[in-house]
Amino acid sequence: MPKVFPFRALRPQQDMVDRVTAKSTDFPLKEDLIEEIRNNRFSFHHVTKSHLSYAGAYQEPEKFLPFAAQYIKKMKDESILIKEKQPTFYLYEQVRKDGKKFKGIIALCSIQDYHNNRIKKHEEIRPSRLKFLVELFKTTKIMGEPTLLAHNGKINLKNIVSDELLDFKTPDGKRHIVRGVCNPDDMASIQEQMSAIENFYIADGHHRSASAAAFNQQVNRLSNDLSMCFIVEEEQLEILPFHRLIKPVIEMELDALLGELSTYFKVTKSEQSVYEVKERHIFGLYVDRQWYRLEAKESSDKVDIEILEDIVVRKIFGIADSRTDSQITFHSHSSGENLMTQLVDSKTYNVAFTSKACSFSEVRMVSDRNQTLPPKSTYIEPKLRAGMIIQEFEILPTSS
Repeated sequence: MPKVFPFRALRPQQDMVDRVTAKSTDFPLKEDLIEEIRNNRFSFHHVTKSHLSYAGAYQEPEKFLPFAAQYIKKMKDESILIKEKQPTFYLYEQVRKDGKKFKGIIALCSIQDYHNNRIKKHEEIRPSRLKFLVELFKTTKIMGEPTLLAHNGKINLKNIVSDELLDFKTPDGKRHIVRGVCNPDDMASIQEQMSAIENFYIADGHHRSASAAAFNQQVNRLSNDLSMCFIVEEEQLEILPFHRLIKPVIEMELDALLGELSTYFKVTKSEQSVYEVKERHIFGLYVDRQWYRLEAKESSDKVDIEILEDIVVRKIFGIADSRTDSQITFHSHSSGENLMTQLVDSKTYNVAFTSKACSFSEVRMVSDRNQTLPPKSTYIEPKLRAGMIIQEFEILPTSS
């Protein structure tokens, strides 16, 4: 059974938390990020987007990651980031402006449980992202955002004594509440309840988990055999799809594309948007300012995103590896239909394909089979703020 451990986190002071923490996804325009970095020296984007402080190439992390390390040192020296005095479990609650709540526990999980498949993955990762995160961990010696883990057990926190550490709102209308649990009996209760759960499943943060494991293998003088995770009951999760935007090297005429698609799908021109897909084996195509509805001709037990990857991405467009091929990119459902259609209408991309979101039962099924879904198969809420709770990798004492 996977184990969880309390830890002494770095975290912002309450009166600075809204200036320090930063969005970890759904970023504003690059120009807005640069403006934030210029005008807010406290923003954690100085870590996560440190390449914007350097005029060189993104592929040269050794040249810009020192900016990230300098930021961490400065924030600690100025006591803007403070270290917890004793090992603590962190109860985190996020309340969206629509009233939706997410509650769970931020703790450390064992890298060995990841290797032993007690922490199960379901999504492929991009090698370039993995390499970057490993270098980030090496240079800064911190992890600034937890991996989101889900489970199908029940954890009773009603009688757990906790102290409020952080309570703040962010411009997206979300309220964030962090409470600390450091009483030995309550910590033991949390560990005992967690130990009854058979497996954890990575909901969001596959790159962080894989990078933490690689970091542990490459560096053995730091306390990096554990990695920070936010653990929630799976029924709390909200899962949205990522849609596919494609700009092939060799353009395909519309009639040819529709002909290829009609081999595998019933293709129907739609006067209504097919951005919101609610039925299995139904897909949307947006091209030349027109929506089409695609219905798979053959039944399959595959997850819809696997069908889209196998037939459309690989067979029709010949994209062998969507993790690394520049012909394809991914559009989170929450970014909206207008942005996606604008990207096609402006010819930034030629076509867009939409699909139904996976259910977490489908995610578990894939994970339990030791299989993986294509990259960017799920967009899962909640999203935590980077720099809110930080794991610090400390130097281990040398044996005498």
